[in-house]
Amino acid sequence: MESSNKYCIINASTGTHWYKRGTERLKRSLIYHGFSGDILTWDKFPCGGYDESNPYNIKAAAFQEAIVKGYTHILWLDCSVWCVKDPTPLFDVINDRGYYLIDNGYNCRQECNDFILNHYRISYDSANDMRMISSGIFAVNINNPEGGDFIKEFISAGQSGLFKGSREHDGQSNDKRFMHHRQDQSAASLIANKLLMTIETMGQSVVTYYEEKMRDNVIFAIRGM
Repeated sequence: MESSNKYCIINASTGTHWYKRGTERLKRSLIYHGFSGDILTWDKFPCGGYDESNPYNIKAAAFQEAIVKGYTHILWLDCSVWCVKDPTPLFDVINDRGYYLIDNGYNCRQECNDFILNHYRISYDSANDMRMISSGIFAVNINNPEGGDFIKEFISAGQSGLFKGSREHDGQSNDKRFMHHRQDQSAASLIANKLLMTIETMGQSVVTYYEEKMRDNVIFAIRGM
C-alpha cells in the first residue's frame, strides 16, 4: 500500500456492559496479531451533528471523525468482532478496490422498511434482488470514487435521520416479505446497491460467524461476548 495513505481501524458504541468488553477484546486481538496501524475507539459520539438518541448514528459519526483526522483508508469493526490474524493485508484490498463490503445472507426486501425504501425510491421487487451488506465489518478508501461516494452518502444518511427503525416487524412495511429493519445497515446496503458496488460473500473470504468453519484466509470472527 502506498506510504502516502493513512489507514486506521475504528470502533464506537454508546453502550456499556458487553459493548465495552467487546471493544477491549477487539483492541487486544489487533495488538496481539501485530496490527501496526492506528486504532480509534470511542465510548460516546465523537462529533456533533447527529441525533444521539439513536445509537446507530454513532457509526457515521465515527467515520466522519476519522476523515476529519486525515485518515484515507478506514475499516469499521463492531464490538462483536475480534481479530484472528494480522488484518494489514486487507488494506491492500481496500486500497485497490476502494472499499470492502461483505453480505449478511439477507436481501434488502427482507431487511429494509418502507421508510428507507421510499426515501431511495426503490420498489419492493427491486429490493428483493439487492443483497444486504453487513455493517459490522466494512471499509472505504475515501480517495477512491466509489468508496468516497459511498461513505459520503452513508454519513449524510446518519445526519439526516435515515437510520431509524425497529428490528421487529411492527408494521414497518406493507410487503409480506419484510422481516425486520437493520437501521444503519439497511441504509448502507441500499447505497451500496445503488452504486453497483462489489459485495463479497460472508464466510468465503475473511469473515466467519463460526470458529469451527475458520480457514487459513479468515482474519476476523464475529460473535457477541
